[in-house]
Amino acid sequence: MIIKRYVANTTQEAMAQVKMDLGSDAVILNTRKIRKKGISGWFSKPLMEITAAIDHEAKRSNYKEERQVQERIDAIDNSNTFTHIEKKVDAMGEMVEKLVRQISQTPVNSLDMPQDNDPQNYHVLLDNEVHQEYALSIIERAKELQGKSGMEASQSFEHVILDCLGNEAKPIELLPGKRKVILFVGPTGVGKTTTLAKLAANFAIEKGNEVGFITADTYRIAAVDQLKIYAEILEIPMSIIYSPSEISKALKEHEDKDLVFIDTAGRSIRDQEHEKEISQLIALGNIDEVYLVISSNTSPQGCINIINSYKFLPNYKLIFTKLDEVTTYGAIINCCLLSQKPLSYITTGQNVPADIEVANINKIKDLLIGNVGV
Repeated sequence: MIIKRYVANTTQEAMAQVKMDLGSDAVILNTRKIRKKGISGWFSKPLMEITAAIDHEAKRSNYKEERQVQERIDAIDNSNTFTHIEKKVDAMGEMVEKLVRQISQTPVNSLDMPQDNDPQNYHVLLDNEVHQEYALSIIERAKELQGKSGMEASQSFEHVILDCLGNEAKPIELLPGKRKVILFVGPTGVGKTTTLAKLAANFAIEKGNEVGFITADTYRIAAVDQLKIYAEILEIPMSIIYSPSEISKALKEHEDKDLVFIDTAGRSIRDQEHEKEISQLIALGNIDEVYLVISSNTSPQGCINIINSYKFLPNYKLIFTKLDEVTTYGAIINCCLLSQKPLSYITTGQNVPADIEVANINKIKDLLIGNVGV
């Protein structure tokens, strides 16, 4: 691993140095303000110091990509005239025209369009970025249900949508005298820590339960500070662990609590070391429930990648965040169908402590098929 220190007048300048030197895959290890040495340093504006690191393989990959790009540029520059480029443009134009002719001559039925199966609702699903395979299945199931029950087409469609979403949300339930330990997992940037804080506020303030925080997200310094601020606001005790082996000791510190929330680092879906850490936390911490947190703005392919990357989990429930930041809601149904896991909570906005609710399946259904707005 390559570790370097960068100093600049502002954070933006230092980050630019990091990106230029190490590339966009670099990990920020630490940031701090420093002053120039000597007496003059006390009378000047402090500088920003950033410590960053990158894996040797990633660095070599970036260098290789830069060389390939430069070679392509050099190849273009060495051409005698623009004749070669013009020929390529002409060939592309002919290809596009041929493709347009093929599409215009293709029968509608060959494009996987439902023939007599409610194409309007099919397009509603596609417009919401529901995966095509799931959209076709939903329309087929709705038609079959309509034939068996005699329902209206719209009723059978809504019934199938509710069934795909799980029909009933599965929120956190506490039993008297029994502590429950909840683990939050999910990709970077989906809002795990904020969602955890909102749920904690709901149980601590609204319901009067004794709540504790444990964070295993020490990969980013800012993540610990964020949860610490929430803990201070809500007056909830917090423990920090630096490896899964410390989870038992941390849970001992919260043995008098009704509910303990454990925050984990959001890392790349291809991070196998992260998978190992999560598995160890679950095993060593006797975790009662695991919640996979997913942003509502996740693409169809992103849903597939996330669900597949967390298939190592023995069992989990779903939480969807940032519902107010999207205009399409297919990610929810994509993940529900792909994972076959229950939906528990939805959340919008970033304010703490409010703004999280038990997943309203009917509300999501209405959003999905366009009956109401956010």
